[in-house]
Amino acid sequence: GIATLSEVLDPIALAKHLRVSSLAPGNGGAAEEVQVRALRHHDHKRCTVEIGLRTENGWHFVIGKVYAKDHSDVFQAMEGISQAGFGAREEFSIPQPLTYLSSLRLLVQEKVEGPLAKEIFETGDERSRAAAAERCARWLARFHALGPKAGPVSDSNCCLSWLRERTREIAELGGRCANKAARLLQRLEDEASSLSPVEMCAGHGSYSPAQLILAESRTVVFDWDGYDVADPARDVGRFLAALRRKALTRLGSIRAADGAAEVFLKTYLAVCQPEAGRNLRFYEAAACLKVARPSLQRQEKTEAMLDEGLQVLDRGATR
Repeated sequence: GIATLSEVLDPIALAKHLRVSSLAPGNGGAAEEVQVRALRHHDHKRCTVEIGLRTENGWHFVIGKVYAKDHSDVFQAMEGISQAGFGAREEFSIPQPLTYLSSLRLLVQEKVEGPLAKEIFETGDERSRAAAAERCARWLARFHALGPKAGPVSDSNCCLSWLRERTREIAELGGRCANKAARLLQRLEDEASSLSPVEMCAGHGSYSPAQLILAESRTVVFDWDGYDVADPARDVGRFLAALRRKALTRLGSIRAADGAAEVFLKTYLAVCQPEAGRNLRFYEAAACLKVARPSLQRQEKTEAMLDEGLQVLDRGATR
């Protein structure tokens, strides 16, 4: 479903489009050799690839994303974020956007080396998890404070529209999952009417441990396809729900990440204005429904995330 993907995956064809001057610092002209390796594919949407460029100074690697539709806007959004204080030399940064090839619908960006935050939450001890959680929180707090407000505005109505579709998907499982999803959606719809007005800020859209690279001297967040403007509590709630889902699937208990979640939230709220967490209960519970993936083989995990969403709403407005 991606018309230009075959050309991107063809090293000879791709080489005709690439100039090393914009991709490998200190080099000019055409690449002497190109290698392409697919990393992740989403049918009819996008494919992420690793591109290797051989020059007289050796191999240089970058990351490419080829889209089914034009997404030059993502490149432009990343340029704006980088210029707003998230450049390559900053402690908190993003992969630097290098070029966008309109003819291929190909976004090329810096490849950043380092472990993913999700790997540390899966395999690290409590101390390393807490340190990772603090870095993740500090990055998000800085982004919410300095990130440019670009892209669509995502409010609670947008959130509920998406959640209604997810609830319909879970309903196909039947049984307790269907009932709990419907109950959680109804409570979220009721809760939405009493949300506090807050100043919207730059948003990531899918902020989670899977999108953070904890490099030696940089904390780097990638995957900017969903950039938007939203309530800051949305990204916070999304991270907390994703962290608990990771604990459920990889550590055997949804409570296994509670310590890291607490460090993340305390660190974020200590840096940001108090109003940043004003609507957190709604967005955290909504994110639990969003990440409760419908699966006949994993109904227990789906049910556990739905239970977590209901419990978040039961805890009260203060934490």
